[in-house]
Amino acid sequence: MSKRKGEISREKILSSAEYLFAANGYHGTTVSQIVREAGLTQAAFYLYFKSKEEILDEIFLNFERQLDQFVETGQQLNQHNFSEVEKHLTQTYIGLFQLFGANKNVIKIVFNEGGQGEKLRRRIVNQIHTNMTQNQSLGILKPEINTEVFAELLVASIERIAIRYGIDEDYSPAYLGHSLAGILFQGVLTKNT
Repeated sequence: MSKRKGEISREKILSSAEYLFAANGYHGTTVSQIVREAGLTQAAFYLYFKSKEEILDEIFLNFERQLDQFVETGQQLNQHNFSEVEKHLTQTYIGLFQLFGANKNVIKIVFNEGGQGEKLRRRIVNQIHTNMTQNQSLGILKPEINTEVFAELLVASIERIAIRYGIDEDYSPAYLGHSLAGILFQGVLTKNT
Protein backbone atom coordinates (compact mmCIF):
# COMPACT_ATOMS: atom_id res chain seq x y z
CA MET A 1 0.00 0.00 0.00
CA SER A 2 1.46 3.34 -1.00
CA LYS A 3 1.68 6.30 1.31
CA ARG A 4 -0.79 9.09 0.92
CA LYS A 5 0.49 12.43 -0.37
CA GLY A 6 -0.13 14.02 3.05
CA GLU A 7 1.98 11.41 4.83
CA ILE A 8 4.81 11.94 2.35
CA SER A 9 4.67 15.73 2.80
CA ARG A 10 4.66 15.38 6.58
CA GLU A 11 7.67 13.05 6.44
CA LYS A 12 9.51 15.48 4.13
CA ILE A 13 8.96 18.28 6.65
CA LEU A 14 10.17 16.12 9.55
CA SER A 15 13.19 14.91 7.60
CA SER A 16 14.11 18.43 6.48
CA ALA A 17 13.72 19.81 10.00
CA GLU A 18 15.84 17.00 11.40
CA TYR A 19 18.60 17.71 8.89
CA LEU A 20 18.53 21.48 9.46
CA PHE A 21 18.29 21.25 13.27
CA ALA A 22 21.36 19.01 13.21
CA ALA A 23 23.26 21.29 10.84
CA ASN A 24 22.24 24.72 12.16
CA GLY A 25 20.75 24.04 15.58
CA TYR A 26 17.11 24.39 16.51
CA HIS A 27 17.35 28.14 17.12
CA GLY A 28 19.36 28.65 13.94
CA THR A 29 16.66 27.09 11.77
CA THR A 30 13.51 28.80 10.52
CA VAL A 31 10.22 27.41 9.24
CA SER A 32 11.04 29.02 5.88
CA GLN A 33 14.28 27.03 5.68
CA ILE A 34 12.49 23.81 6.60
CA VAL A 35 9.84 24.12 3.89
CA ARG A 36 12.41 25.21 1.31
CA GLU A 37 14.52 22.12 2.13
CA ALA A 38 11.39 19.96 1.91
CA GLY A 39 10.30 21.52 -1.38
CA LEU A 40 6.97 22.55 0.14
CA THR A 41 5.17 25.74 1.12
CA GLN A 42 4.65 27.31 4.54
CA ALA A 43 0.94 26.58 4.13
CA ALA A 44 1.82 22.89 3.85
CA PHE A 45 3.94 23.14 6.99
CA TYR A 46 1.04 24.48 9.03
CA LEU A 47 -1.26 21.71 7.80
CA TYR A 48 0.85 19.23 9.75
CA PHE A 49 2.58 21.21 12.51
CA LYS A 50 1.63 24.16 14.69
CA SER A 51 5.21 25.25 15.15
CA LYS A 52 8.86 24.42 14.81
CA GLU A 53 8.77 23.41 18.49
CA GLU A 54 6.15 20.75 17.75
CA ILE A 55 8.55 19.18 15.25
CA LEU A 56 11.37 19.17 17.81
CA ASP A 57 9.03 17.53 20.35
CA GLU A 58 8.11 14.83 17.83
CA ILE A 59 11.76 14.17 16.96
CA PHE A 60 12.57 13.71 20.65
CA LEU A 61 9.49 11.56 21.29
CA ASN A 62 10.25 9.23 18.37
CA PHE A 63 13.85 8.88 19.48
CA GLU A 64 12.86 8.26 23.11
CA ARG A 65 10.58 5.41 22.01
CA GLN A 66 13.45 3.77 20.14
CA LEU A 67 15.83 4.37 23.03
CA ASP A 68 13.54 2.95 25.73
CA GLN A 69 14.19 -0.66 24.77
CA PHE A 70 17.90 -0.17 25.49
CA VAL A 71 17.43 1.84 28.67
CA GLU A 72 15.14 -0.83 30.09
CA THR A 73 17.56 -3.67 29.39
CA GLY A 74 18.91 -3.43 32.94
CA GLN A 75 15.51 -4.56 34.21
CA GLN A 76 16.01 -7.84 32.40
CA LEU A 77 19.38 -8.84 33.85
CA ASN A 78 17.86 -11.12 36.47
CA GLN A 79 16.40 -13.19 33.62
CA HIS A 80 19.91 -14.20 32.52
CA ASN A 81 22.46 -16.55 34.01
CA PHE A 82 25.36 -14.64 35.50
CA SER A 83 27.61 -15.84 32.67
CA GLU A 84 25.20 -14.33 30.10
CA VAL A 85 24.95 -10.86 31.71
CA GLU A 86 28.07 -9.48 30.03
CA LYS A 87 26.98 -10.83 26.63
CA HIS A 88 23.48 -9.36 27.10
CA LEU A 89 24.85 -5.93 28.02
CA THR A 90 27.41 -6.03 25.18
CA GLN A 91 24.58 -6.66 22.72
CA THR A 92 22.69 -3.75 24.28
CA TYR A 93 25.66 -1.41 23.76
CA ILE A 94 26.02 -2.60 20.16
CA GLY A 95 22.32 -1.96 19.61
CA LEU A 96 22.65 1.54 21.04
CA PHE A 97 25.52 2.40 18.73
CA GLN A 98 23.54 0.98 15.78
CA LEU A 99 20.57 3.16 16.78
CA PHE A 100 22.82 6.20 17.00
CA GLY A 101 24.37 5.43 13.61
CA ALA A 102 20.93 5.13 12.02
CA ASN A 103 19.83 8.43 13.59
CA LYS A 104 22.89 10.64 13.13
CA ASN A 105 20.97 13.89 12.77
CA VAL A 106 18.74 13.11 15.74
CA ILE A 107 21.79 12.34 17.87
CA LYS A 108 23.33 15.69 16.99
CA ILE A 109 20.06 17.41 17.94
CA VAL A 110 19.72 15.49 21.22
CA PHE A 111 23.31 16.16 22.26
CA ASN A 112 23.24 19.84 21.24
CA GLU A 113 19.77 21.04 22.28
CA GLY A 114 20.15 21.91 25.94
CA GLY A 115 16.69 21.79 27.53
CA GLN A 116 15.07 18.75 25.98
CA GLY A 117 18.36 16.94 25.50
CA GLU A 118 19.25 17.34 29.17
CA LYS A 119 15.75 16.27 30.24
CA LEU A 120 16.09 13.08 28.16
CA ARG A 121 19.59 12.47 29.49
CA ARG A 122 18.41 12.90 33.10
CA ARG A 123 15.54 10.43 32.53
CA ILE A 124 17.94 7.85 31.10
CA VAL A 125 20.43 8.27 33.96
CA ASN A 126 17.63 7.90 36.52
CA GLN A 127 16.29 4.74 34.85
CA ILE A 128 19.75 3.16 34.66
CA HIS A 129 20.39 4.13 38.30
CA THR A 130 17.09 2.47 39.31
CA ASN A 131 17.89 -0.66 37.28
CA MET A 132 21.39 -0.88 38.72
CA THR A 133 20.18 -0.45 42.29
CA GLN A 134 17.67 -3.25 41.71
CA ASN A 135 20.38 -5.46 40.20
CA GLN A 136 22.67 -4.63 43.10
CA SER A 137 20.02 -5.87 45.54
CA LEU A 138 19.79 -9.10 43.51
CA GLY A 139 23.55 -9.63 43.83
CA ILE A 140 24.31 -9.02 40.15
CA LEU A 141 26.40 -5.90 40.86
CA LYS A 142 28.99 -5.38 43.55
CA PRO A 143 27.45 -3.80 46.68
CA GLU A 144 30.15 -1.13 47.00
CA ILE A 145 29.39 0.45 43.60
CA ASN A 146 27.70 3.84 43.77
CA THR A 147 24.97 3.16 41.19
CA GLU A 148 24.13 6.83 40.71
CA VAL A 149 27.72 7.72 39.82
CA PHE A 150 28.04 4.62 37.64
CA ALA A 151 24.82 5.50 35.77
CA GLU A 152 26.22 8.99 35.05
CA LEU A 153 29.54 7.47 33.97
CA LEU A 154 27.83 5.01 31.64
CA VAL A 155 25.61 7.60 29.97
CA ALA A 156 28.48 10.09 29.64
CA SER A 157 30.71 7.38 28.15
CA ILE A 158 28.13 6.27 25.61
CA GLU A 159 27.36 9.88 24.72
CA ARG A 160 31.01 10.79 24.21
CA ILE A 161 31.83 7.63 22.26
CA ALA A 162 28.84 8.22 19.99
CA ILE A 163 29.92 11.81 19.34
CA ARG A 164 33.60 11.02 18.85
CA TYR A 165 33.47 7.71 16.99
CA GLY A 166 29.98 6.45 16.29
CA ILE A 167 28.41 9.27 14.36
CA ASP A 168 31.34 9.67 11.98
CA GLU A 169 31.68 5.90 11.53
CA ASP A 170 35.32 5.65 12.58
CA TYR A 171 34.41 2.33 14.19
CA SER A 172 31.56 -0.10 13.75
CA PRO A 173 28.78 -0.36 16.35
CA ALA A 174 29.99 -3.89 17.15
CA TYR A 175 33.53 -2.69 17.80
CA LEU A 176 32.32 0.20 19.98
CA GLY A 177 29.91 -2.03 21.92
CA HIS A 178 32.55 -4.69 22.59
CA SER A 179 35.14 -2.06 23.53
CA LEU A 180 32.86 -0.37 26.03
CA ALA A 181 31.76 -3.66 27.54
CA GLY A 182 35.34 -4.87 27.78
CA ILE A 183 36.40 -1.78 29.69
CA LEU A 184 33.37 -1.90 32.00
CA PHE A 185 33.52 -5.60 32.74
CA GLN A 186 37.20 -6.45 32.46
CA GLY A 187 38.73 -3.19 33.65
CA VAL A 188 41.89 -1.64 32.30
CA LEU A 189 44.53 -2.95 34.67
CA THR A 190 46.65 -5.96 33.79
CA LYS A 191 46.60 -8.97 36.09
CA ASN A 192 50.17 -8.16 37.16
CA THR A 193 49.13 -4.89 38.77
